Amino acid sequence: MGLLSNHETIVWKEFHKGKSTSDIADESNGEWSPSYVSRVLSRTREKIAKALEEHAKSHRLDIESLLDYKGLLIGFDYQANAQVYIVFTEKLGIIVWYKHDSYAGKLCPECPKESECREILDTILEEYQITLRPDEEELLMTQQSIAILNKLAAKEIPRYKRKKEGD
Repeated sequence: MGLLSNHETIVWKEFHKGKSTSDIADESNGEWSPSYVSRVLSRTREKIAKALEEHAKSHRLDIESLLDYKGLLIGFDYQANAQVYIVFTEKLGIIVWYKHDSYAGKLCPECPKESECREILDTILEEYQITLRPDEEELLMTQQSIAILNKLAAKEIPRYKRKKEGD
């Protein structure tokens, strides 16, 4: 069983498609009210924040920022001297990504983890609807990963925007 309930999963997905809580409620065919969707989203954010913080604690990271509405925690590992990104994904669960230049001295094309890394980055791109510029698509995954994670950190999220009059 995953971290989120069925309702939480639906609300989280729709929220990350840019829909407001009112729009999500409207699309439920009267099953949900905007206040219910708002409560579900709030509960979802709390669950995700707790899971991200637990992972940071288990990796002994200093937390620099927690963006629960984006499913992202940015921390620092002083032992590894590296920035660490912890991301919630529905498909793969919690991802812990250390900023790095190589894997045991091997660059992406020769790295034994290349296909695993590609799946992780593609999942983040898909779930958070992030697009890369052509020059970013050409980067090695170690560099591309930072572009993706920085875009996630900077991504505009609708939060709890209300319906405008006349909608």
